[in-house]
Amino acid sequence: MARSRSSKLRSRAGLVVALFASLVGGVAPASAANWFINVDAPAAALEDFHRDFAAAVYPYPGHGAKPLGWVGFEIYVDASYSHEFGSFEGPLGAIGGNLPGGILSVARVGVRKGLPLGFDLEATYGRALDSDLNMVSGTVQWALLDGSTVTPALAFRLTGSQSTGVAYYRLRQLGAEAVLSKGFPVVTPYLGAGLVRSESHFTFADGKDVGSTDPIFFGGVTLNLLIPKINLELQKGRGFQATLKLGFGL
Repeated sequence: MARSRSSKLRSRAGLVVALFASLVGGVAPASAANWFINVDAPAAALEDFHRDFAAAVYPYPGHGAKPLGWVGFEIYVDASYSHEFGSFEGPLGAIGGNLPGGILSVARVGVRKGLPLGFDLEATYGRALDSDLNMVSGTVQWALLDGSTVTPALAFRLTGSQSTGVAYYRLRQLGAEAVLSKGFPVVTPYLGAGLVRSESHFTFADGKDVGSTDPIFFGGVTLNLLIPKINLELQKGRGFQATLKLGFGL
C-alpha cells in the first residue's frame, strides 16, 4: 500500500512538473510568429479586434482576496485560452497569418509579494502565443478585510499593462477590480468584477487610436496544496475564457 501511494505521489509530481515546463516554454521567445495584426485590415475590423484582444490579454487576478502578509510571496506561471478569435482571420480580417485553431492563448510568468497593512504588489510578463506580442503588467492590491474562518476576505486591485514586442501596435490598459473570497483548509473559491480602460494605437493605420472601457467578471477556485497552488479561473470580458495557473510560495 505504501509503495502504491508513493508511486501515485511521484506520478502527480511528474504531471505538475511537466505542466509547469510547458507553460514556461510558452512564454519563451518564439523563433517565428505564426500570426500578426493585418496591416491591410479596414478600420472597423481593427476596432473589433481591439476590444476582444484587450479583454483576452488583460491580467485577471488568478487568486483570492486574502493578503499574503509581509513574509508571503508567490512565483507563478499561467496560461489563458480564448476560442473566439478565428473570426478575425481572412484577407480583410485583423489577424494575418495563421492563429492555430482560432484560439488565442496568453502565457505568463509573474511574482507577487506581500507587504504590511494588507498590501500586495505583483508584476507579470506575458506573451500572446505564436505571435511577437508581449504584455508587461504591474498590480497593487489592498485588502479591506483579511477574512477569517467564518468571514470572507475583500480586496481591491489596480492594474496597469502595456504591450511590447512590435512597433506597429501598442496596447495600454488600466483596470480596477473588487475581489471577494472565502478560505477553507484546502480550497479557496473567489469571485469579482471590475472595469478596464484599454487604448490601442495602430501605427500603420495613419496612427489610428481606439479606446474602450469595458466591464469584466471572473470567478475561480484555488487548490491550496503544499507544492504547488493550482488555480482555475473563468473570465468574462467581451467573451468567455479560462486560465490555469500554477503558483509556488508562502
